Amino acid sequence: MNAAKRKAEPQPAGFVAWLSPFSQRPARRLLAVLLLVAGLLGSVFYGWQRMGPQIVQGPEYELHPDQIQIPPPPPWVRSDIRAETVRDGGLTGLSILDRDLTVKIARAFSLHTWVEDVRRVKKEHPARVIVELVYRRPVAMVEVTMNERPGLLPVDLHGVLLPPGDFSAEQARDYLRISLPDATPTGPVGTPWGDPRVDGAARIAAVLSEHWKQLGLYRIAVEPGEAAASAVGEVTFVLSARRGAQVVWGAAPPSASGADAKASLAKVERLVAYVEQHGPLDGLNPDVHIDLTQIGAADPRTAQLPARDE
Repeated sequence: MNAAKRKAEPQPAGFVAWLSPFSQRPARRLLAVLLLVAGLLGSVFYGWQRMGPQIVQGPEYELHPDQIQIPPPPPWVRSDIRAETVRDGGLTGLSILDRDLTVKIARAFSLHTWVEDVRRVKKEHPARVIVELVYRRPVAMVEVTMNERPGLLPVDLHGVLLPPGDFSAEQARDYLRISLPDATPTGPVGTPWGDPRVDGAARIAAVLSEHWKQLGLYRIAVEPGEAAASAVGEVTFVLSARRGAQVVWGAAPPSASGADAKASLAKVERLVAYVEQHGPLDGLNPDVHIDLTQIGAADPRTAQLPARDE
């Protein structure tokens, strides 16, 4: 009866029949598994060789310029940052399967004159790349002489030269002016001006960015005789109104944060209080002279604000 049943049972055929002797022992079972895995990997490799190029070139992997997303530029930027970066950085024919894609895009945007920092680049599927940028902000216009004619060149907080073509003559009036002897940039647009006096004046302009119009200020200069100082800490800066009233600011803050920022804000607060009492500086006597050099060096609540109205 048992023999008849064994004869009636179906016998394995093909590849399974060939593997059945190996399944009788653990080592043979392991070998069988390895053979199966090798066969599958071979099939996958063969299939990728035939179909891989078509998959990689599929539309869901191709990255077009309009699929690169950046933050909306601020109102003072008139350039098409994305289009210019794609053109200058050669960001065409890209795929999100490229392992170096985010590095390429970050490097290209970091070279744009209006980009201060590239915080993050993230790629997504279907093809899209999100770029987190920090844009440069103009804080002042540096008075220069170009081809024997006066001109204005914009700078940011760090003294970086910004694209002058993005500013009309009317827009240039919305910024404090920096007046320095022989103020000439040492590099192209998008690079530091190369003069510590410009760096210091730009930091002062940034502190005054929300107040200078209310205060009636117009220009940032240096004390006579200090034009050739090599370090910003050696320079005494003077603010002036159109009619001639002056404010001796003193040295520029070494940085825009911490104790330096507090000392600068103390000077601004004291100057605002003075203007609230006497009126904007551009409407006062040209001989008005205000000294802020001691503000911030002591407790701002007790520091004095000398002023001479003549």
